[in-house]
Amino acid sequence: MFDSLVIGYLFLGGAGGGALVVLAALEGVRSLAGRRLGLPDEFFARAWPVSTVVLAAGIVCIFADLGRPDRLFALVLSPQPTPLTVGAYALVVSLACAGAFSVLALADGLHASRAARVALAVVAMVAGLATAAYTGVLLQGLASVLFWQTPLLPAAFVLSSLSCGLALALGVAAFVEARRPFMRPLAWLARADGALIVLEAACLAAYLVWGFADGGTRPAAAALATGDLAPAFWGGVAAAGLAAPFVMERLLTHGNHRSQLLWIAAFVLVGGLALRFCLVQAGLYDVTQMSGAHFGLTVG
Repeated sequence: MFDSLVIGYLFLGGAGGGALVVLAALEGVRSLAGRRLGLPDEFFARAWPVSTVVLAAGIVCIFADLGRPDRLFALVLSPQPTPLTVGAYALVVSLACAGAFSVLALADGLHASRAARVALAVVAMVAGLATAAYTGVLLQGLASVLFWQTPLLPAAFVLSSLSCGLALALGVAAFVEARRPFMRPLAWLARADGALIVLEAACLAAYLVWGFADGGTRPAAAALATGDLAPAFWGGVAAAGLAAPFVMERLLTHGNHRSQLLWIAAFVLVGGLALRFCLVQAGLYDVTQMSGAHFGLTVG
């Protein structure tokens, strides 16, 4: 139904949007609270370029999938706003905000006022949330697949995107050398990710229950729970993306936190990619994509 480029965009756009929300929130708090945030400047100097690169990679996936760059420009410049147009705008604004913060973090002698930083952070958070949500709205808007016709889909993608954004931040922190320890803010970020993981698990459980409740969506839900997609769903999403990082975040220690942070980030990101793969591929098992089953459902 969708090739790897679309799945790559859903993952990279979501992770980049989630990282933008997380980093913009930290920038806003840092601008208002000063050094009390506890994160060194080097963290932001590393994290913002990573967010920019991830968002840019998402745009590259869109370019490659469309085949012609002018199609994306035509989409952005379309006079009639559509969900697709809004998503394209959100991605472009997100990339611009991440790039602006990257320049501020890397350029020596370049400073912005507190008000300007807070304003840019607010715009970045809105654009990042819109980008993360759109990766789910894109699928929900395809009426031909019943299994995608639920708000639980974009909700799961938003929660996963924010978790991936926190994972990118934690992974970057593993490479930051600072004279003063900054374990406390890292522990806060780990707790926040733990809360997102719990919410994401509950959302996915509700999604499966919703899928099994109707004959039209039951084949897709069964493919995830017990069928061909079960190994990727339970192994990649549930075990690697949810259970493993949740446990490791509870066991985060000062002495070995660098390797722990890298493992947490790796597991969360693998789970985020597996989630997009599973939910996209589940569309192939939807009753609307199975002519025989669809005929039987219609006649019955």
